[in-house]
Amino acid sequence: MNALTRSLTTFLSLSVLIACTSAPKPTETPKSSETAAFTQAGVMRPTNQIRSPATAVFAQGASFAPAPGSPVLVGPGSGGIVLADVNRDGHLDLITQHLLNQNVAVQLGDGKGRFTPVANGPLKLDYEPSAIAVADVNNDAILDLGIASKDNDKAYVHIYLGNDKVGFSEAAGSPLTVSAFAEGYKPSLRFVDVNEDGKPDIVTANGRRNTLELLFGDGRGGFSTGPVLKLSGQGQFSFALGDVDGDGHMDIVTASTGGPNLGPGSVVTKRGDAKGGFEEAAPSATAPGARVKTLADMNGDQHLDVVLSHDDRNYLSVLLNDGYGLFKAAPGSPFDVGKNAFAVVVADVNRDKKADLLVATVNSRAKPFESRIAVLLGGDGFVGAPGSPFRAGAGAYNLTVGDVNEDGKVDVAASSFEGDSVTVLLGR
Repeated sequence: MNALTRSLTTFLSLSVLIACTSAPKPTETPKSSETAAFTQAGVMRPTNQIRSPATAVFAQGASFAPAPGSPVLVGPGSGGIVLADVNRDGHLDLITQHLLNQNVAVQLGDGKGRFTPVANGPLKLDYEPSAIAVADVNNDAILDLGIASKDNDKAYVHIYLGNDKVGFSEAAGSPLTVSAFAEGYKPSLRFVDVNEDGKPDIVTANGRRNTLELLFGDGRGGFSTGPVLKLSGQGQFSFALGDVDGDGHMDIVTASTGGPNLGPGSVVTKRGDAKGGFEEAAPSATAPGARVKTLADMNGDQHLDVVLSHDDRNYLSVLLNDGYGLFKAAPGSPFDVGKNAFAVVVADVNRDKKADLLVATVNSRAKPFESRIAVLLGGDGFVGAPGSPFRAGAGAYNLTVGDVNEDGKVDVAASSFEGDSVTVLLGR
Protein backbone atom coordinates (compact mmCIF):
# COMPACT_ATOMS: atom_id res chain seq x y z
CA MET A 1 0.00 0.00 0.00
CA ASN A 2 1.56 3.32 -1.00
CA ALA A 3 1.71 6.49 1.10
CA LEU A 4 -1.23 8.18 -0.61
CA THR A 5 -3.52 5.19 -0.21
CA ARG A 6 -2.77 5.00 3.50
CA SER A 7 -3.36 8.71 3.85
CA LEU A 8 -6.74 8.49 2.16
CA THR A 9 -7.79 5.43 4.11
CA THR A 10 -7.18 7.00 7.52
CA PHE A 11 -8.13 10.60 6.63
CA LEU A 12 -4.94 11.96 8.10
CA SER A 13 -5.08 14.73 10.67
CA LEU A 14 -2.48 16.38 12.87
CA SER A 15 -1.77 16.85 16.24
CA VAL A 16 -1.95 13.69 17.30
CA LEU A 17 -2.32 10.34 15.72
CA ILE A 18 -5.87 10.45 14.39
CA ALA A 19 -8.20 7.82 15.76
CA CYS A 20 -9.24 4.85 13.68
CA THR A 21 -12.18 2.48 13.77
CA SER A 22 -10.09 -0.37 15.19
CA ALA A 23 -7.05 -0.53 17.39
CA PRO A 24 -3.85 0.35 15.49
CA LYS A 25 -1.29 -2.42 15.54
CA PRO A 26 1.93 -1.20 17.15
CA THR A 27 3.88 -3.73 15.09
CA GLU A 28 3.21 -1.77 11.91
CA THR A 29 5.43 1.17 11.04
CA PRO A 30 3.11 4.02 9.97
CA LYS A 31 3.76 5.19 6.44
CA SER A 32 2.08 8.43 7.49
CA SER A 33 0.67 9.88 10.69
CA GLU A 34 -1.37 11.57 11.50
CA THR A 35 -9.24 7.32 22.95
CA ALA A 36 -18.28 3.97 29.55
CA ALA A 37 -17.05 5.28 32.55
CA PHE A 38 -13.50 5.78 33.71
CA THR A 39 -11.85 4.83 36.98
CA GLN A 40 -11.89 7.81 39.31
CA ALA A 41 -8.37 9.13 39.81
CA GLY A 42 -8.86 12.42 41.66
CA VAL A 43 -5.80 14.64 41.89
CA MET A 44 -2.96 12.33 40.90
CA ARG A 45 0.74 12.78 41.40
CA PRO A 46 3.25 11.05 39.15
CA THR A 47 4.30 7.79 40.77
CA ASN A 48 6.83 6.61 38.18
CA GLN A 49 9.89 8.42 36.98
CA ILE A 50 11.00 7.25 33.53
CA ARG A 51 13.75 4.74 34.14
CA SER A 52 17.10 4.99 32.37
CA PRO A 53 17.86 2.20 29.90
CA ALA A 54 20.34 -0.44 30.94
CA THR A 55 24.00 0.06 30.04
CA ALA A 56 23.77 -2.72 27.47
CA VAL A 57 20.97 -0.84 25.69
CA PHE A 58 23.01 2.35 25.62
CA ALA A 59 25.74 0.46 23.80
CA GLN A 60 23.41 0.20 20.82
CA GLY A 61 23.57 3.97 20.31
CA ALA A 62 20.80 6.54 20.10
CA SER A 63 17.45 5.35 18.76
CA PHE A 64 17.06 8.42 16.49
CA ALA A 65 19.44 10.62 14.52
CA PRO A 66 18.85 13.88 12.58
CA ALA A 67 17.84 13.37 8.96
CA PRO A 68 20.08 14.75 6.21
CA GLY A 69 19.16 18.42 5.89
CA SER A 70 17.47 18.58 9.30
CA PRO A 71 16.33 21.00 10.55
CA VAL A 72 14.19 21.63 7.45
CA LEU A 73 13.52 25.31 6.70
CA VAL A 74 9.75 25.81 6.43
CA GLY A 75 9.24 29.44 7.50
CA PRO A 76 8.61 31.09 10.87
CA GLY A 77 6.13 29.85 13.43
CA SER A 78 5.24 26.31 12.38
CA GLY A 79 2.42 24.74 14.39
CA GLY A 80 0.32 21.89 13.05
CA ILE A 81 2.36 19.35 11.08
CA VAL A 82 1.28 16.52 8.77
CA LEU A 83 3.16 13.87 6.79
CA ALA A 84 1.25 12.76 3.67
CA ASP A 85 1.89 12.04 -0.01
CA VAL A 86 0.66 15.26 -1.62
CA ASN A 87 2.07 14.77 -5.13
CA ARG A 88 1.32 11.02 -5.43
CA ASP A 89 4.91 9.97 -6.04
CA GLY A 90 4.88 7.39 -3.24
CA HIS A 91 7.01 9.53 -0.87
CA LEU A 92 5.81 11.31 2.25
CA ASP A 93 5.67 15.10 2.01
CA LEU A 94 5.63 17.64 4.83
CA ILE A 95 2.75 20.07 5.43
CA THR A 96 3.04 22.80 8.09
CA GLN A 97 0.59 25.37 9.42
CA HIS A 98 1.86 28.87 10.20
CA LEU A 99 -0.51 30.88 12.38
CA LEU A 100 1.15 34.30 12.50
CA ASN A 101 2.47 34.23 8.92
CA GLN A 102 -0.98 33.20 7.67
CA ASN A 103 0.06 30.39 5.37
CA VAL A 104 0.33 26.64 4.93
CA ALA A 105 3.63 25.37 3.53
CA VAL A 106 4.34 22.14 1.62
CA GLN A 107 7.76 20.50 1.37
CA LEU A 108 8.14 17.55 -1.01
CA GLY A 109 9.88 14.44 0.28
CA ASP A 110 12.39 12.44 -1.76
CA GLY A 111 11.93 9.15 0.12
CA LYS A 112 15.40 9.48 1.65
CA GLY A 113 14.54 11.88 4.46
CA ARG A 114 15.13 15.15 2.60
CA PHE A 115 12.49 17.78 1.83
CA THR A 116 12.34 20.70 -0.63
CA PRO A 117 9.67 23.41 -0.90
CA VAL A 118 7.10 23.22 -3.70
CA ALA A 119 7.81 25.50 -6.64
CA ASN A 120 4.65 27.57 -6.19
CA GLY A 121 5.47 28.41 -2.57
CA PRO A 122 3.23 28.37 0.51
CA LEU A 123 -0.56 28.65 0.32
CA LYS A 124 -1.09 32.28 1.38
CA LEU A 125 -4.20 33.08 3.41
CA ASP A 126 -6.02 36.22 4.53
CA TYR A 127 -6.71 34.76 7.98
CA GLU A 128 -4.81 32.95 10.70
CA PRO A 129 -4.95 29.16 10.24
CA SER A 130 -5.64 27.51 13.59
CA ALA A 131 -5.49 23.84 12.59
CA ILE A 132 -5.00 21.74 9.45
CA ALA A 133 -6.01 18.26 8.31
CA VAL A 134 -5.91 16.39 5.00
CA ALA A 135 -8.23 13.89 3.30
CA ASP A 136 -9.58 13.18 -0.18
CA VAL A 137 -12.94 14.93 0.24
CA ASN A 138 -13.99 14.87 -3.46
CA ASN A 139 -12.97 11.31 -4.35
CA ASP A 140 -10.39 12.18 -7.03
CA ALA A 141 -7.46 10.34 -5.37
CA ILE A 142 -5.74 13.67 -4.62
CA LEU A 143 -5.37 14.89 -1.05
CA ASP A 144 -7.37 17.96 -0.10
CA LEU A 145 -6.75 20.37 2.75
CA GLY A 146 -8.99 21.49 5.61
CA ILE A 147 -8.14 24.57 7.65
CA ALA A 148 -9.89 25.74 10.82
CA SER A 149 -9.95 29.45 11.63
CA LYS A 150 -11.86 32.07 13.58
CA ASP A 151 -12.50 35.79 13.64
CA ASN A 152 -14.10 38.02 16.27
CA ASP A 153 -17.53 36.61 15.53
CA LYS A 154 -17.46 33.02 14.25
CA ALA A 155 -15.34 29.91 13.78
CA TYR A 156 -14.92 28.44 10.29
CA VAL A 157 -13.65 25.45 8.32
CA HIS A 158 -12.08 26.19 4.93
CA ILE A 159 -11.85 23.45 2.30
CA TYR A 160 -9.12 23.55 -0.36
CA LEU A 161 -9.16 20.98 -3.15
CA GLY A 162 -5.83 19.56 -4.24
CA ASN A 163 -4.74 19.46 -7.88
CA ASP A 164 -2.14 17.57 -9.90
CA LYS A 165 0.23 20.56 -9.72
CA VAL A 166 0.66 20.23 -5.95
CA GLY A 167 -1.55 23.24 -5.38
CA PHE A 168 -4.81 23.91 -3.58
CA SER A 169 -7.86 25.99 -4.55
CA GLU A 170 -10.75 26.86 -2.27
CA ALA A 171 -13.85 24.73 -2.83
CA ALA A 172 -17.28 26.10 -3.67
CA GLY A 173 -19.19 26.87 -0.49
CA SER A 174 -16.03 27.35 1.56
CA PRO A 175 -15.61 28.57 4.25
CA LEU A 176 -18.16 26.71 6.34
CA THR A 177 -19.41 28.56 9.42
CA VAL A 178 -19.45 26.11 12.31
CA SER A 179 -19.84 27.94 15.62
CA ALA A 180 -19.70 31.14 17.58
CA PHE A 181 -16.40 32.78 18.43
CA ALA A 182 -14.68 31.78 21.68
CA GLU A 183 -11.94 34.10 22.88
CA GLY A 184 -8.44 32.87 23.57
CA TYR A 185 -8.64 29.43 22.01
CA LYS A 186 -8.03 28.11 18.51
CA PRO A 187 -10.49 25.71 16.84
CA SER A 188 -9.43 22.13 16.10
CA LEU A 189 -10.29 19.93 13.12
CA ARG A 190 -10.50 16.22 12.22
CA PHE A 191 -11.51 14.38 9.05
CA VAL A 192 -13.16 11.04 9.82
CA ASP A 193 -16.09 9.01 8.44
CA VAL A 194 -18.58 9.46 11.28
CA ASN A 195 -21.71 8.10 9.55
CA GLU A 196 -19.97 5.23 7.75
CA ASP A 197 -20.94 6.17 4.22
CA GLY A 198 -17.35 5.98 2.97
CA LYS A 199 -16.96 9.77 2.75
CA PRO A 200 -14.82 11.96 5.02
CA ASP A 201 -16.82 14.04 7.49
CA ILE A 202 -15.60 16.90 9.68
CA VAL A 203 -15.47 17.06 13.47
CA THR A 204 -14.44 20.45 14.80
CA ALA A 205 -14.44 22.22 18.14
CA ASN A 206 -13.17 25.24 20.02
CA GLY A 207 -11.73 24.06 23.31
CA ARG A 208 -13.40 26.78 25.39
CA ARG A 209 -16.90 25.76 24.29
CA ASN A 210 -18.62 22.65 25.58
CA THR A 211 -19.66 21.52 22.10
CA LEU A 212 -18.44 19.53 19.11
CA GLU A 213 -19.73 20.36 15.62
CA LEU A 214 -20.19 17.70 12.92
CA LEU A 215 -20.35 18.33 9.17
CA PHE A 216 -21.24 15.48 6.82
CA GLY A 217 -19.27 15.12 3.58
CA ASP A 218 -20.99 14.41 0.25
CA GLY A 219 -17.89 12.92 -1.42
CA ARG A 220 -17.78 15.80 -3.91
CA GLY A 221 -16.06 18.39 -1.73
CA GLY A 222 -19.26 19.69 -0.12
CA PHE A 223 -20.41 19.42 3.48
CA SER A 224 -23.78 19.73 5.19
CA THR A 225 -24.48 20.73 8.76
CA GLY A 226 -24.70 17.85 11.21
CA PRO A 227 -25.51 17.69 14.90
CA VAL A 228 -23.94 19.81 17.61
CA LEU A 229 -22.84 17.60 20.49
CA LYS A 230 -22.93 18.97 24.02
CA LEU A 231 -20.00 18.01 26.25
CA SER A 232 -19.97 17.35 29.97
CA GLY A 233 -17.43 18.91 32.32
CA GLN A 234 -15.95 22.36 32.74
CA GLY A 235 -12.84 24.26 31.77
CA GLN A 236 -11.28 23.50 28.39
CA PHE A 237 -12.20 20.53 26.21
CA SER A 238 -10.33 18.08 23.97
CA PHE A 239 -11.39 15.02 21.99
CA ALA A 240 -10.31 11.99 19.95
CA LEU A 241 -12.22 9.48 17.83
CA GLY A 242 -12.12 5.70 17.64
CA ASP A 243 -14.11 2.54 18.34
CA VAL A 244 -13.59 2.12 22.07
CA ASP A 245 -16.49 -0.26 22.80
CA GLY A 246 -15.79 -2.81 20.05
CA ASP A 247 -19.07 -2.47 18.15
CA GLY A 248 -17.38 -1.36 14.92
CA HIS A 249 -18.72 2.20 15.10
CA MET A 250 -16.85 5.45 15.66
CA ASP A 251 -17.03 6.79 19.22
CA ILE A 252 -15.79 10.08 20.66
CA VAL A 253 -13.74 10.36 23.84
CA THR A 254 -13.66 13.82 25.39
CA ALA A 255 -11.81 15.30 28.34
CA SER A 256 -12.26 18.54 30.27
CA THR A 257 -9.57 20.24 32.30
CA GLY A 258 -11.65 21.03 35.38
CA GLY A 259 -12.85 24.21 37.09
CA PRO A 260 -11.06 27.52 37.65
CA ASN A 261 -9.42 26.29 40.86
CA LEU A 262 -8.00 23.22 39.14
CA GLY A 263 -10.49 20.81 40.58
CA PRO A 264 -10.64 17.33 39.07
CA GLY A 265 -11.05 17.09 35.31
CA SER A 266 -13.33 14.57 33.63
CA VAL A 267 -13.30 12.05 30.79
CA VAL A 268 -16.44 11.02 28.88
CA THR A 269 -17.21 8.58 26.07
CA LYS A 270 -19.88 9.32 23.47
CA ARG A 271 -20.91 6.06 21.80
CA GLY A 272 -21.52 6.33 18.06
CA ASP A 273 -24.49 4.77 16.25
CA ALA A 274 -22.92 4.81 12.73
CA LYS A 275 -25.43 7.46 11.62
CA GLY A 276 -23.77 10.50 13.14
CA GLY A 277 -25.58 10.20 16.47
CA PHE A 278 -23.86 9.74 19.83
CA GLU A 279 -25.03 8.63 23.27
CA GLU A 280 -23.06 9.91 26.24
CA ALA A 281 -21.88 7.74 29.11
CA ALA A 282 -21.54 9.15 32.62
CA PRO A 283 -18.47 11.34 33.14
CA SER A 284 -15.74 10.26 35.52
CA ALA A 285 -13.16 12.30 37.39
CA THR A 286 -9.48 12.33 36.49
CA ALA A 287 -6.48 14.47 37.39
CA PRO A 288 -6.79 18.23 36.82
CA GLY A 289 -5.95 19.66 33.41
CA ALA A 290 -6.84 16.48 31.51
CA ARG A 291 -6.49 16.58 27.73
CA VAL A 292 -7.03 13.63 25.38
CA LYS A 293 -3.87 13.24 23.33
CA THR A 294 -4.47 10.02 21.46
CA LEU A 295 -6.27 6.68 21.39
CA ALA A 296 -4.11 3.61 20.81
CA ASP A 297 -3.70 -0.01 21.84
CA MET A 298 -1.15 0.40 24.63
CA ASN A 299 -1.08 -3.18 25.97
CA GLY A 300 -1.49 -5.30 22.84
CA ASP A 301 -5.03 -6.56 23.51
CA GLN A 302 -6.46 -4.98 20.32
CA HIS A 303 -8.58 -2.46 22.26
CA LEU A 304 -8.14 1.31 22.06
CA ASP A 305 -6.79 2.85 25.26
CA VAL A 306 -6.61 6.53 26.24
CA VAL A 307 -3.51 8.69 26.69
CA LEU A 308 -4.02 11.97 28.58
CA SER A 309 -1.76 14.92 29.29
CA HIS A 310 -2.38 17.33 32.16
CA ASP A 311 -1.98 21.12 31.98
CA ASP A 312 1.14 22.47 33.72
CA ARG A 313 2.14 19.02 34.86
CA ASN A 314 5.01 16.92 33.57
CA TYR A 315 3.23 13.60 33.26
CA LEU A 316 0.95 11.49 31.10
CA SER A 317 -1.89 9.22 32.19
CA VAL A 318 -2.61 5.94 30.40
CA LEU A 319 -6.10 4.46 30.83
CA LEU A 320 -6.58 0.86 29.67
CA ASN A 321 -9.73 -0.34 27.92
CA ASP A 322 -11.42 -3.58 29.03
CA GLY A 323 -12.78 -4.11 25.51
CA TYR A 324 -16.22 -2.74 26.26
CA GLY A 325 -15.28 0.90 26.61
CA LEU A 326 -14.60 0.78 30.36
CA PHE A 327 -11.25 2.11 31.47
CA LYS A 328 -8.85 1.94 34.38
CA ALA A 329 -5.43 3.43 35.00
CA ALA A 330 -2.51 1.39 33.68
CA PRO A 331 -0.05 0.04 36.28
CA GLY A 332 2.30 2.87 37.26
CA SER A 333 0.20 5.58 35.61
CA PRO A 334 0.72 8.55 35.54
CA PHE A 335 4.23 8.65 34.02
CA ASP A 336 6.64 11.57 34.40
CA VAL A 337 7.97 12.85 31.05
CA GLY A 338 10.18 15.67 32.34
CA LYS A 339 8.36 18.67 30.87
CA ASN A 340 4.82 19.63 29.93
CA ALA A 341 3.54 17.31 27.18
CA PHE A 342 1.91 19.04 24.22
CA ALA A 343 1.62 16.28 21.60
CA VAL A 344 1.72 12.50 21.84
CA VAL A 345 1.99 9.81 19.17
CA VAL A 346 1.99 6.04 19.75
CA ALA A 347 4.14 3.77 17.53
CA ASP A 348 6.44 0.75 17.81
CA VAL A 349 9.80 2.51 17.77
CA ASN A 350 12.06 -0.45 18.53
CA ARG A 351 10.02 -3.05 16.63
CA ASP A 352 9.36 -5.28 19.66
CA LYS A 353 5.60 -5.44 19.01
CA LYS A 354 4.88 -3.14 21.96
CA ALA A 355 3.41 0.36 21.91
CA ASP A 356 5.88 3.18 22.58
CA LEU A 357 5.22 6.84 23.34
CA LEU A 358 6.69 9.79 21.40
CA VAL A 359 6.05 13.01 23.29
CA ALA A 360 6.64 16.65 22.32
CA THR A 361 7.64 18.39 25.56
CA VAL A 362 8.19 22.13 25.97
CA ASN A 363 9.23 24.39 28.83
CA SER A 364 6.38 26.76 27.98
CA ARG A 365 6.87 28.94 31.04
CA ALA A 366 10.02 30.75 29.96
CA LYS A 367 12.00 31.69 26.87
CA PRO A 368 13.59 30.23 24.81
CA PHE A 369 10.79 27.61 25.18
CA GLU A 370 13.25 24.74 25.20
CA SER A 371 11.82 21.63 23.57
CA ARG A 372 12.62 17.93 23.59
CA ILE A 373 11.14 14.82 22.00
CA ALA A 374 10.83 12.18 24.70
CA VAL A 375 10.73 8.61 23.39
CA LEU A 376 9.45 6.11 25.94
CA LEU A 377 9.63 2.39 25.19
CA GLY A 378 6.66 0.33 26.32
CA GLY A 379 6.74 -2.91 28.23
CA ASP A 380 6.72 -3.12 32.00
CA GLY A 381 5.90 0.56 32.35
CA PHE A 382 7.92 2.89 30.14
CA VAL A 383 11.68 3.19 29.75
CA GLY A 384 13.48 6.11 28.10
CA ALA A 385 14.80 5.06 24.69
CA PRO A 386 18.55 5.28 24.07
CA GLY A 387 19.42 8.96 23.56
CA SER A 388 16.02 10.23 24.74
CA PRO A 389 15.03 13.02 25.06
CA PHE A 390 16.05 14.40 21.66
CA ARG A 391 16.56 18.09 20.90
CA ALA A 392 13.96 19.90 18.79
CA GLY A 393 13.43 23.49 17.72
CA ALA A 394 12.09 25.95 20.29
CA GLY A 395 8.36 25.72 20.79
CA ALA A 396 7.96 22.18 19.39
CA TYR A 397 4.30 21.94 20.35
CA ASN A 398 3.39 19.46 17.60
CA LEU A 399 4.89 16.31 16.16
CA THR A 400 3.98 13.54 13.76
CA VAL A 401 5.52 10.26 12.66
CA GLY A 402 5.99 8.39 9.41
CA ASP A 403 8.59 6.44 7.45
CA VAL A 404 10.14 9.37 5.57
CA ASN A 405 13.23 7.49 4.33
CA GLU A 406 11.33 4.28 3.57
CA ASP A 407 13.50 1.91 5.59
CA GLY A 408 10.60 0.43 7.58
CA LYS A 409 11.43 2.37 10.77
CA VAL A 410 9.49 5.07 12.59
CA ASP A 411 10.72 8.61 11.89
CA VAL A 412 9.66 11.83 13.62
CA ALA A 413 8.94 15.39 12.47
CA ALA A 414 8.47 18.17 15.05
CA SER A 415 7.39 21.78 14.54
CA SER A 416 8.98 24.95 15.97
CA PHE A 417 6.64 27.82 16.76
CA GLU A 418 9.52 29.99 17.95
CA GLY A 419 11.80 29.12 15.02
CA ASP A 420 11.66 28.69 11.25
CA SER A 421 12.46 24.99 10.83
CA VAL A 422 11.13 21.48 11.42
CA THR A 423 13.23 18.88 13.19
CA VAL A 424 13.27 15.52 11.37
CA LEU A 425 14.63 12.49 13.25
CA LEU A 426 15.25 9.16 11.54
CA GLY A 427 14.70 5.92 13.41
CA ARG A 428 17.76 3.69 13.76
